[in-house]
Amino acid sequence: MTDRGWEAFGALLALVLGGAALVLARGLPQMEGGYPGPALFPSLLGGILVASSLGLLWAGRPWSRGGGGSGWLPGVLGALAGLGAAPFLLKAWGLVATAGLLTLWAGVLLKGRGWAVLLASGVVASFVYAFFVRLLGVHG
Repeated sequence: MTDRGWEAFGALLALVLGGAALVLARGLPQMEGGYPGPALFPSLLGGILVASSLGLLWAGRPWSRGGGGSGWLPGVLGALAGLGAAPFLLKAWGLVATAGLLTLWAGVLLKGRGWAVLLASGVVASFVYAFFVRLLGVHG
């Protein structure tokens, strides 16, 4: 299978998983008074997966590197290492620092510009603090 075929396959898989998360989240209990309940996080993640995968399918060639398509393995292994380290980072440093660090790591793996990667890391950490810690009261 070509690189483009694998990208389309990954986008379709994300679309199915996101759709499943959205459907399954509807069966979770609702809280009284309009407060977010247990369905909030799966619904957010499912919506993000669906929107991202539709964008990738519409774009046709996501993450095009301009040639050959080799060199994807270090990025995949790096992403898996970041995901594997996440539970340990959460326990040691908390939610905000872990979100910022994993964003920084993703920016490095995607070979982003230094200032843009640092800015994205700060924005994500600030968003996680404002939304999850301050607004929703998630501590972790």
